[in-house]
Amino acid sequence: MAPASPSQPKPVVELPEGDGKTIATEFCQDCHKLTNVTKARKDPDDWHDTVQLMMDRGARLPQDKFDTLIQYLAKNFGPQTAAPAAGPTPAAAPSSDTPPTTPAQAPKPVELPEGDGKAIATEFCQDCHKLTNLTKARKDPDDWHDTVQLMLDRGARLPQGKVDTLVAYLAKNFGPKAEAPISGTGSPDASPTASSPSNH
Repeated sequence: MAPASPSQPKPVVELPEGDGKTIATEFCQDCHKLTNVTKARKDPDDWHDTVQLMMDRGARLPQDKFDTLIQYLAKNFGPQTAAPAAGPTPAAAPSSDTPPTTPAQAPKPVELPEGDGKAIATEFCQDCHKLTNLTKARKDPDDWHDTVQLMLDRGARLPQGKVDTLVAYLAKNFGPKAEAPISGTGSPDASPTASSPSNH
């Protein structure tokens, strides 16, 4: 007579319609909340790597549904859907002398922001993921906690004593509020009164 089964929360997230919707709903939720999918913004290569990593870690996704799922994720949760019409595209960078022929196989290494959890993230998260999985994610502290806990449940070798430090670091640097471009002031405590009149 219970109104709802406590171990089975009702799905809060409704995925967009498409060929891969039922696949994502059925298989991704084995280990993740669907918000892990909807909040991620990845290009097709990153989604391919992510799904492959999940399969390497034991996901039960059938191989014949692999491509359909990746196409669905890339179409609905790719970088292009993340643009909130806030400013210019990255193509409007001032230095136009860089040739656009950078090989896709050799991206420059990701440098994480300084902080207590940087070394932890660099050492342990890369066991299974590229660091861009962190830098592109925008999650609140609860979501980061759930994500790290899920990774531990899936066999991550992160020591339990470092979990809180890592979660706090990820939430601080890659939370929803951190979506502002990192082009302006570097230190959050630089107030107009404490700095010299010339900001540059």
